Amino acid sequence: MIGRFVAEAGHIVVETFDIVVDALARFGRELAELGSDPVRTRQGLVAASSVVLATFLALLLEIKSPWWAAISAYMSLAATSASSLRRGLLRMSGTAAGALLGFVMARWLPYDHLALYLFVGAVTMAGVIAMQVSPHGLAWLFLCTTSELVLLESLANPLEAASTAYYRVFEVTIGVLSAIVMSNLLQGWHREPPPTAPGWRHLLGAQWPVVLHGLRSAIAVTAVLAIWMMLELSQVTQMAITIAVVMAAPVVADGGFGTRHAVAVRSLHRFLGCLLGGAVALVCLAIDVESFVWWLAMLGAAVWIGMHIQVGPHGVGYVGTQAAFVFIITMIQGPAPPQSILPGIDRFVGITGGLGILLVISLLLWPSDRQIAEAKAQARE
Repeated sequence: MIGRFVAEAGHIVVETFDIVVDALARFGRELAELGSDPVRTRQGLVAASSVVLATFLALLLEIKSPWWAAISAYMSLAATSASSLRRGLLRMSGTAAGALLGFVMARWLPYDHLALYLFVGAVTMAGVIAMQVSPHGLAWLFLCTTSELVLLESLANPLEAASTAYYRVFEVTIGVLSAIVMSNLLQGWHREPPPTAPGWRHLLGAQWPVVLHGLRSAIAVTAVLAIWMMLELSQVTQMAITIAVVMAAPVVADGGFGTRHAVAVRSLHRFLGCLLGGAVALVCLAIDVESFVWWLAMLGAAVWIGMHIQVGPHGVGYVGTQAAFVFIITMIQGPAPPQSILPGIDRFVGITGGLGILLVISLLLWPSDRQIAEAKAQARE
């Protein structure tokens, strides 16, 4: 028994090391290709201009969390302006629905932790399943993350739920509109057919692995939330969003080791992107640039590089996505350019802490290839 556990632990360590080394090598190749592809360069410029515009408008309007406007602009972009419009509308609709749901649940769930755990687990499971089976999975994912965000941000003071929900929709709207405007100005309009998806049928039949994936996701998010609250750690919002997005990793046919490997790769790529983007952001904060224009220029440059990596051909796009996210969250701290490096460090620690706990729980929950093979052998017998 002990020998099997040691062997499994060793396999996980080797797998993790291989994923990290491979990701860093691919990341280096992406950086070496900066500016070499006109299409990727244009997409990076669209992303940079969208984020800068969203940030400027958010600061001008003095909204509560301007970094959400910047992130919404980044996430609403696609290869064409038509696709960006569709992504933006899905994000806005999912955010509005999630904000309403979070506001309603915040009226009593902060006073009942058991019900809170059940709700967070259920909405995460629904969002993860929808990402696999629904053509509108993106809206479902944002419904999931926004409802959790509004609810968790209101735990200390449930009376703030209405304000949080309102500002979240307002912030996302600013980001989405910025992305739509800049993509229409800088990209061509090419209508694309909507994505196909298997739909909600056969969840108890052929798509049962998707349900199992959603169930494991619900267990993971509930366990991490319980640990987070038990230890009274900060940045519970970053933890919730980290879990929901990581758990949207693709499901393979058997729901076994391939799925765990996909979750491990996605988690490690997110962790590496978090480290890289956060480290660069902290260095930029330490420089203590006082010029508003230069601050926006640093933000745009980092976003351009992040988008270049995200759309690159070397398979580490999620590293670029997460690096851009963490850079934005760390650099934009409130309704003005940052005055201190400490809030950035606090957010960085919150995200990495949630990822660390999630990674351990995910590897414990997902069966290995050996366990899947043994289960199939027993079934045949």
